[in-house]
Amino acid sequence: MSQPRAQRTRRRLLRAAAQEFARLGYSGARLSDVVDRIGMTKGALYGHFTSKQDLAAAVRDEAVRRWEKLRSDVAATRTDPLGQLRALAERLMRCMERDPHVRAAARFAADRQPEPGERDLITAVTAHVAALAQQAEDEGRLTAALPARTFTDLLITTVFAGDRSGSDRRTRLNGLWDLLDHTHDRTHAPAR
Repeated sequence: MSQPRAQRTRRRLLRAAAQEFARLGYSGARLSDVVDRIGMTKGALYGHFTSKQDLAAAVRDEAVRRWEKLRSDVAATRTDPLGQLRALAERLMRCMERDPHVRAAARFAADRQPEPGERDLITAVTAHVAALAQQAEDEGRLTAALPARTFTDLLITTVFAGDRSGSDRRTRLNGLWDLLDHTHDRTHAPAR
């Protein structure tokens, strides 16, 4: 098989697997449904991936790769930590809406703890968000009313948690920015 054709087939398999994993989780997804989704055989799948676990790891790695690109794109255009956090949250929100790789990786993280040394999307995002939130706190942009750790937890939960609460992710994210603006305004208001 030619290299470009093999790469296209691999990408199609990864996308189909991501869609199944995002929909049903690791344990619910079946390899036969993955290949049926794109009209292939299990033999073709096994030509690219040795097992369901190998396929899931490739989906997870692709989601982390996409996160790293997103993070670097945002860092190249924004220097202030809260500006980066807002841009990252908006773009991650879009990824959760449109990108099955990211949804699948978030589902994996919700379903089980990552193995030691495993690339995990939620862990990678949380570490970066925590560093930016700490930088914002150090600059006085986050206050004791909304410290970096609490803000990080709220942002990660807002972006990656399901929509079972009755409000959608976008509504919750807007509420988080309103809360941030409110706590910042209250702590920096002149004394009367």
